[in-house]
Amino acid sequence: MNLPRIAVCFLLAVLGSCAPVRRPDFSPPPPNFRVVTYNVNWGCPKPDAVTAYLRDSGADFVFLQETHPDWEHRIAADLGSTYPHRIFHHEGGAGGIAVLSKSPLLNQRILPAKAGWFPALLVETKSPLGRVQCLNVHLRPPLGEDGSVSASGYLKAPSVHRHELAAFVTAVPNGQPCLIAGDFNEHEDKAGVAYLSTIGFSDALSEFDTTTATWTWPVFPGITLKNRYDHILFRGPLRCAGAKVVPVHASDHHPVAAVFTRPTETAPDAN
Repeated sequence: MNLPRIAVCFLLAVLGSCAPVRRPDFSPPPPNFRVVTYNVNWGCPKPDAVTAYLRDSGADFVFLQETHPDWEHRIAADLGSTYPHRIFHHEGGAGGIAVLSKSPLLNQRILPAKAGWFPALLVETKSPLGRVQCLNVHLRPPLGEDGSVSASGYLKAPSVHRHELAAFVTAVPNGQPCLIAGDFNEHEDKAGVAYLSTIGFSDALSEFDTTTATWTWPVFPGITLKNRYDHILFRGPLRCAGAKVVPVHASDHHPVAAVFTRPTETAPDAN
């Protein structure tokens, strides 16, 4: 048995099964706009680090999850001049949600939760690329009905996420450019994101990075749970020039940032 040859063949098979990623360009020529999605954690553990990152991010639009009145007051105080247009919806527990913008926000709607626990926020933004529908979501955590860790909650979560997104997307006007961003509480290979791909959405982060975790949770010393829960999906005449996970250690989530431009006929070379 030729073990070295078998090892090489196995490695090639694994590498061949990985989708190629594109080189990001975070400074594309204008017009473009920048987006950040960030679950800031309802416990508000490090608000200074959160607002400092958002101030320096250069984002035109920011989608926040797990906000509450204290977060709203802090962001108004620290970022009011950076993001003069803000919508906050307060919900019990971790259900608060918000959109911050440098330009006016139009036609905002709160979409009540049906299949899941938390509502979604739909707004129309005036971006440098024209008007874009933006849907901010916080899908149900993979927990039991009482909020406890359970096998049934984990196993049911993908189906619940698909139903949540299917209900929310019906509120988006047909044929308009759209972003769906937020805490999906699932990896991009699960049912919710997969459903969106069947109706024309693309996942921004996985075009450039297929491994970096957006959520971490220390369980015991030396043992930390990790996953890719936070996503920015898009459809319509938009092209993602770059997307990344930003290591801001101020929440159990890291922000995901992306920059969008007009579509081009030729995409950047793959690595």
